[in-house]
Amino acid sequence: MLTPEQWSQIGKQAEQIYNKLELEIIEEIAERITSVGYANTVVLNDILIAQEMGLIYQDVVELVAKHNNTSVSQIQDIFETAGVKSLEYDDNIYKLSGLNPTSLKQSKGMWQLLEATALKTNNDLSNLVMTTANTSQTQFYDAMNKAYMEVSTGVKSYTQSIIDAIKQVSKEGAYITYPSGRQISVESAVRMNIVTSVNQTCGKLQLMRAEELNWDLMELTAHAGARPSHTKWQGQIVSRSGKEGYLSLSDIGYGEATGFKGINCRHDWRPYYEGSTKTYTDKELKEVAGKTVTYNGKEIPYYEATQIQRKMERQIRQDKKDIAGLEGSLLSNNKDLDIKKVKQNLQQAKLTMKLHNTAFNDFLEQTSFKKDYSRLKI
Repeated sequence: MLTPEQWSQIGKQAEQIYNKLELEIIEEIAERITSVGYANTVVLNDILIAQEMGLIYQDVVELVAKHNNTSVSQIQDIFETAGVKSLEYDDNIYKLSGLNPTSLKQSKGMWQLLEATALKTNNDLSNLVMTTANTSQTQFYDAMNKAYMEVSTGVKSYTQSIIDAIKQVSKEGAYITYPSGRQISVESAVRMNIVTSVNQTCGKLQLMRAEELNWDLMELTAHAGARPSHTKWQGQIVSRSGKEGYLSLSDIGYGEATGFKGINCRHDWRPYYEGSTKTYTDKELKEVAGKTVTYNGKEIPYYEATQIQRKMERQIRQDKKDIAGLEGSLLSNNKDLDIKKVKQNLQQAKLTMKLHNTAFNDFLEQTSFKKDYSRLKI
């Protein structure tokens, strides 16, 4: 079993793997957009745009490759640490029951599962993140077409059109594209893939251990701020065999994307000895499920407050992307650009982030929530 604090640490480690990649890509696209120049914006220059698209693709591939070079060892370390800690806790319970579980590294099948899943997760992420090279080209091409229409028809000034194009790129961010066509930001994809993969892998290891020792009952963990659909079963006892009087694997949605150990789920389980005292009393579970905080004079559910915190964190990350885009445009040597206007927009973007940070700190002070610095990074 892994504690909520350990899951939080895994999330922080995951976000370090592609740290700053998104900002670097936004700056790259912004610089390329700005470098095109007034004449090539008024008269659509397909050759120049094609050349810039090729350069963007090449540069983004190099940026991604730089981050991929360190991802293998980092992801493997996350999986191995999580697997060892998860089974260490469970094995202590088994030993107290008179059983003698094999250590993880001595269990060939379990260790191979851990290593293979870590490698697969790394390869999947590397392939997904590499799609940003294609999406970056698309973002640049769309921005150039939009700027051409606006400037050539006199709807906007050249500088304003470029600034708006960069703001749009910053808003979209660097995103990856799944085979299904779904698109999400790099940071969200990395965190979701690693946390979910680690959770599911630890769950499989725990099941393999339970099967090895012929153990049936498992106790689920509980925490405040759980999804409403998870609060009904957290802290309860599950029977792997479907024994009457306990929850079954289907009751908790095990194996489903929205169920136990599904996407972004932080619940875990541990071996439970029939008849022993449960970790949580019914009263404690009700208190956890009904926990509230006070914000701006109103009492709101704990889960709702965590969603407000996530929203504020996303806004601050977006502010950083906006700043990165405008700073990227200033890297260009374009003589047609009104540098003063760009700097005014940059100053406003920094002021906006400062105001959002002030509001966020006020929220944390009122609710006594902790600041998760990893969620404020790109």
